[in-house]
Amino acid sequence: MRIAFISDIHANLEALDTVLDDIKKAGADEICCLGDIVGYGANPNECIDRVSKYCGENVLLGNHDAVAIGLMTTRQFNVHARAAIEWTAEKLSAKNRRYLSTLPLTKAVGMTTMVHATPYEPKKWYYITSLEDAAFNFQYFDTRICVIGHTHIPTIMALDDEEIYSHEERWISYAGKKDLRLLVNVGSVGQPRDRNKDSSYGLLDTDKKTFTLKRVPYNVEKAQAKMRKAKMPEFLINRLAEGR
Repeated sequence: MRIAFISDIHANLEALDTVLDDIKKAGADEICCLGDIVGYGANPNECIDRVSKYCGENVLLGNHDAVAIGLMTTRQFNVHARAAIEWTAEKLSAKNRRYLSTLPLTKAVGMTTMVHATPYEPKKWYYITSLEDAAFNFQYFDTRICVIGHTHIPTIMALDDEEIYSHEERWISYAGKKDLRLLVNVGSVGQPRDRNKDSSYGLLDTDKKTFTLKRVPYNVEKAQAKMRKAKMPEFLINRLAEGR
């Protein structure tokens, strides 16, 4: 079975449609979304519609989703994110507001635990940005693999016989490694921040026993034009082309 994991779409319809097309070409049997469907971009309703259609029940709540429907305040958002999420809150349909309100913070799918931010206290929206953070969080899930988003930076962190390390390649095999556990950040579909503007997502192949981080180029200029029309902050528009 092949399972695709997407995260941090942030209302970027051009990026999402391109990634969904690539996932189809990859022959994925299921698609799971780790949250932050909305925020920053110009197509929140369309992105929610796509995710609910293609991901079924395998969808989580992200912090931007929570703020957009009033489950959290904008206190921790910077001025640019606040402007975007306030615009988003006004544009969301009643149906999609209800949909976001039903989403869970975590879910286990087979050998994989899904969470937007961290398995430790997921509703606190902490970040995993170091091996020390990862080592701490390995204690808080029991499955072989945990997939996350939130930082917008794709990373594979591995724990093997009490040794933790950052895996430098874009894919890893756990075949024949019964003690190997993975904490994988699948990056961002709609707003990558690792100086690479291409969308990122993860693909788990349970037959080959591999996890791969994939990159897909999309029409950045079209997404930016929509954001300008919506009068989004120029900072948010420019960062798409810079991958930051």
